[in-house]
Amino acid sequence: MSEPRSPLTATAAVHRQVALTLALCALGAIIAVGVLSSAPLAGVLLAGLLGVLAVLRAVLPVRMIGALAVRSRGADVAVLLLLAVSIGVLSTSPNL
Repeated sequence: MSEPRSPLTATAAVHRQVALTLALCALGAIIAVGVLSSAPLAGVLLAGLLGVLAVLRAVLPVRMIGALAVRSRGADVAVLLLLAVSIGVLSTSPNL
């Protein structure tokens, strides 16, 4: 019989925080795009990531979204959408 797995391992933490882990990986890729290619494109990608996170926060339960659930569902979604729209507008504005 195998021993029960500890909830304190790195693997267990990644399983609990799947959405956060994927978001951080995507953020790393967006930063690489911004450094190596173009900052406006990275801004649009970041706005898209924030929009996706807002949708995930709106539809997934707290146990699946993990540490991305900070406040109430409505407040989290509103803040993420506001940031997504703001960054999207700023990154596509000419001469900034």
